[in-house]
Amino acid sequence: MEFKENLRYLRKVNKMSQDELAAKLGYKSFTTVQKWEDGTAFPRVSTLNRMSDLFNIDVDHLLNFDIRTEQVPVPIIGEVKAGYDLYANQDIYGYEYCDNKEYGPGEYFYLKVKGDSMIDLRIGPGDIVYVRKQNYLDNKDIGVFLLENNEVTIKRIIFGNSGITLRAANPKYPDRKYRENEVQILGKVLHNKVLF
Repeated sequence: MEFKENLRYLRKVNKMSQDELAAKLGYKSFTTVQKWEDGTAFPRVSTLNRMSDLFNIDVDHLLNFDIRTEQVPVPIIGEVKAGYDLYANQDIYGYEYCDNKEYGPGEYFYLKVKGDSMIDLRIGPGDIVYVRKQNYLDNKDIGVFLLENNEVTIKRIIFGNSGITLRAANPKYPDRKYRENEVQILGKVLHNKVLF
């Protein structure tokens, strides 16, 4: 069983002290977490389920896989058009695995791509993009954006004095300009995968 090593790893990756983890799980003292990590005690099933939610990892992986070297399951939460006019859809389509080194603190998800506006960056129809959920981007980052009417798109963001520009990676799609309050940043695209 890999539980004690996995717990220590997840706590450190998420920059939590034993005290902080104990408090999040409803315990008054770090000593309970300390016992779990040294293998002298084991949590109840209800506590394992709370850990699963806290660290966004299923209980089976928490208990039985060495997540320091194994891959982590990440939900595919719908489709996004690498173009425009596809409405937001939050359904979970399944899971894809990513390398542990790419899964740190925060919330991550995959989105399935439709459309060809990012094809010159090798983000094409049927691919899935790996996204870290965040509400900020640096200039020229590739992100996922929510526009008016629940329209979701992947583009490169360009910040300017008069607002922002969302730029495609396909010359047949023109730039689109917005005021900052017209665009909600959903996350940063970290990589994409081609599904066969």
